[in-house]
Amino acid sequence: MGKLRPGHFIEVGLWLALAAVLYVYSFDFERNIEIYKFGATAWPRAIILLMVVAALGQLLYHWKDGDEATSGTLGAASDDGSEEAARRTGHTSLRWYVSTLTLLVIPFAYMRVPGWAAEVFALDDGGLHAAKLICAAVLILVYLALTWRNHVGGILALPIFFAALLEDMGFYATAPLFIVGVMFLMGERRPKWMAIVAALIMGILLFLFVSVLYVGLPTGNVHPFYDFSHWLVTLIQ
Repeated sequence: MGKLRPGHFIEVGLWLALAAVLYVYSFDFERNIEIYKFGATAWPRAIILLMVVAALGQLLYHWKDGDEATSGTLGAASDDGSEEAARRTGHTSLRWYVSTLTLLVIPFAYMRVPGWAAEVFALDDGGLHAAKLICAAVLILVYLALTWRNHVGGILALPIFFAALLEDMGFYATAPLFIVGVMFLMGERRPKWMAIVAALIMGILLFLFVSVLYVGLPTGNVHPFYDFSHWLVTLIQ
């Protein structure tokens, strides 16, 4: 039997922590649905359960076979030096795991911190919006600083961060940044092509949802993002 390394426990711990956080947040949209007896949280919680099972299964797999199992079919990818490259880039170090966990926590911090600030300081709607803007700016800077040395963690956290900002900042303002961010983290460094691809994707999405299907995309509720979204929708329609 192979021996478990600290990295194995850290990895499964990250997945279990993420599953726990997602499970807690599932109570925010827990409600009954007439056409589906299991309610709105059934499928999200089923996916969370699969995450837990997969994480524990991976730990059991490493406990039983250890790293020696990677010498077979499952480890064929290591022949191209990917495992050694991961070690050289620090993707198996404790620092990398902590950085990745911090990146994954950032979106959830944005969803909670402004609300806590509003309760502590008794902020009105204007104050809450200002707190959201300040919190978003600080967390974006933290995200960029951590992502600069941890692109893998940045890729994992970016969709969650985008979803967290979507309700307040709106689709029209955040989607272009999300598209550019994905391209950058995937290795694209040519500003011209990044701008062209982002404009093309946004153009197709806006034409399809706004002009053809008349489906309302999130406009946000924080100024000036709401003003920009409203102006753009009016212009397109």
